[in-house]
Amino acid sequence: MTSEIKTLEELKGIARKSFVVLQPNDRKGQYNITLPVKSYIELHFFILDIVRLSLIALDAEQESVTTIKNPCGAIRGVLEIVLRLVPLEEAELLDKIHEMIRNDDQKQDETTNLKE
Repeated sequence: MTSEIKTLEELKGIARKSFVVLQPNDRKGQYNITLPVKSYIELHFFILDIVRLSLIALDAEQESVTTIKNPCGAIRGVLEIVLRLVPLEEAELLDKIHEMIRNDDQKQDETTNLKE
């Protein structure tokens, strides 16, 4: 981390910029996520890949064989969706918060050791 957060207001400002994956829903306590797609057809292929991957998993468990063309492509499609959903911005903020807590704990330990 290059800069230390010194105040709660600084933390709130960074949080507003960082927590971007979950967007508030009209229902209290629920959120939406956005999955950027280029077209309806891309969205349909994503959905089909999820279904195909689920069928592949079920077939492996049941020892039956569903005819799915290009199962590797279906798996790749699902993994690409997962990559788009990983909240990297939030992870950066969590690292900063974690660093703040560690620094605060160290300061408290030093203060406690001086008192002893």
